[in-house]
Formats: sequence, structure tokens, C-alpha cells
Amino acid sequence: MYSFMGGGLFCAIMGNILLVVSTATDYWMQYRLSGSFAHQGLWRYCMSGKCYTQTDSIVQKKSNNVHPSIMSGKCYTQTDSIAYWNATRAFMILSAMSCFAGIMAGILSFAHFSAFERFNRSFAAGIMFFISTLFVLLAMAIYTGVTVNFLGKRFSDWRFSWSYILGWVALLMTFFAGIFYMCAYRMHECRRLAGTR
Repeated sequence: MYSFMGGGLFCAIMGNILLVVSTATDYWMQYRLSGSFAHQGLWRYCMSGKCYTQTDSIVQKKSNNVHPSIMSGKCYTQTDSIAYWNATRAFMILSAMSCFAGIMAGILSFAHFSAFERFNRSFAAGIMFFISTLFVLLAMAIYTGVTVNFLGKRFSDWRFSWSYILGWVALLMTFFAGIFYMCAYRMHECRRLAGTR
């Protein structure tokens, strides 16, 4: 049981570190713009050695605050493009917070407090890690969908970069942390039921 919890705690700590690094860095996407390379993250985009905040719209402004998509013929408002950034940011932050809560519950699951006899902390930690996995999956799906369907068509020479890849690795780490803690919970329940016979 403790080996599962230890492995889960290791995966969770690594996943939380990767979530924070992925969310904070500016290398989610790299592309060529006007002959030079540029990169962007969730908070800033950088071109020619200068970085700018990511509050601007991802499409060029047109009259009446409406922005046509370059290839698809759909129209996006400035609010739509800002909502995409905000949704990705919010889900990544929620994922890191729920992973941290799971880590706290996971650490407490090593201790045996009689006051928490009816509340199994390894089960709670596993649930928090699965919630974290869901949040990071939503963030990555939103970013991937908008990037492939809009930004990928706007820039001819582009690719996902290492911050984006760290987000997917963090998803795997939080998922395996949840699996490990659920296995620890099942082992604890089996031992508890066997002891009552």
C-alpha cells in the first residue's frame, strides 16, 4: 500500500511541477513571422527578442470588432479569442491547484489519525488527481483545437513547442498518480475487510 502511495506522490509532485512550468512559460507554440522566429505561451508572445502580453486578439482587427478567420471563412469576435486564452489559463491553474490539494491529501494519507477514520485520504487524493487530469485535459484540448483550426492556418511554418509538451506529460503524471492512489485505497480496503472477519 505504501509503495503505491509513494509512487503516486512522486508522480503527483512531478506532475504539479510540470503544470506550473508549462503554465508559466512562453513556448507553447513557435512560428515564423516576417522571416524571424516567434513563440508564444498562455501569457505572452515574443517576437524579435521583445515580449508582449497575450491580451491582444489572436486575429487581426477588422471593423465592428469582428475578425474573419483566414482560411475557414468563419468569423470570430475579439471576445471569442480572449475567451480561448482565458479558458486555457483557467483550466491549467485549476489543474495545478487540484493537484496540489491532492498532494496534501496524499501526504496526510501516510499518517493515521483516529479522527479521520471514516474519511479515507488516499481515496480523496486519487479523486483530486483525476480532477486535475480532467482540468489539464480540457485546457490542452481547447488550446490544441484553436491552434490547429485557426493559428495553424494563419502561420505557414509553425509547431507546438516544449511548454505544450510538458502540459501533456503533466496530464499523464497526474493520471498515474490517481491510479496509484486508487490502488492504495483498494489495498487498504481489502486489508480492512479481511481484518473484520
